[in-house]
Amino acid sequence: MEYYEIIGLTKEPFSMAPDPDFFYQSRSHGECLNRLEISLRLNRGLNVIIGDIGTGKTTISRLLLGRFVDFGKNYKFYLILDPTWKDNQEFLMYLQKLFGIKASGTLQIDMMDRIENFLIDNTLKSRKNVVLIVDEGQKMGHEQIEIIRTLLNFETNDKKLIQVIILAQPEFRGLLDKYENFRDRIAFGYTIDPMDREDTIKFIDHRLKVAGNSEEIFTPEAKILIYEKTKGFPRKIIVLCHTLIIDMLTLNKKIADSSMVFERIKAADSFNV
Repeated sequence: MEYYEIIGLTKEPFSMAPDPDFFYQSRSHGECLNRLEISLRLNRGLNVIIGDIGTGKTTISRLLLGRFVDFGKNYKFYLILDPTWKDNQEFLMYLQKLFGIKASGTLQIDMMDRIENFLIDNTLKSRKNVVLIVDEGQKMGHEQIEIIRTLLNFETNDKKLIQVIILAQPEFRGLLDKYENFRDRIAFGYTIDPMDREDTIKFIDHRLKVAGNSEEIFTPEAKILIYEKTKGFPRKIIVLCHTLIIDMLTLNKKIADSSMVFERIKAADSFNV
């Protein structure tokens, strides 16, 4: 028996995996996801999503992909999870491999030509919309920013050959400030904020409901304490709630009240967690 079944749940309610069934559309997350989808469908070009660690940027990108599974057959998505390259040559070689371009030459001008031809073939001949998603965008250097700017220059009179989504932590703004000609190309920019108390409570309730919860597991006071501790950061909420459920099982309790949350917070603080 899985641990969650012991307390009457049908699935893990606070998994870190970006399961779309568990997505709670808070004001900030819902607006970001909807506007990002519209921007892609309108072929706007460059999109930048900024948020602190644990605010749900990666979840947004996975949910976006899910929206195009059934109704976006003419879209091709390419995902970069760790954008760290020592130079432009390595970056362009990586892009060639990502796009499935088979070539041995490593001159930058030749690689750019191959990538442009790839985009032309996909966009104009195959009628595909190519979308490049870059997670952890704050890791990129100025040279990679310049390459992406050049890729965004590839366009016809009425259509861009590639669209780019950059998901990054707040320090990415410093890089944008240094490259005004890149920042000016941002068609859709959005900052994901942590959830407020109301959305935090609804977030917890939603995940428990999806997991099959029919009885109260966290008291209202407990959920308020969870918000006060996590400040509305989804990842922190998930970690704390998961730990509280483990505490419930360990202590053979059916409900987590404010005293249990307080003890868990005190224990976590003692280890600087």
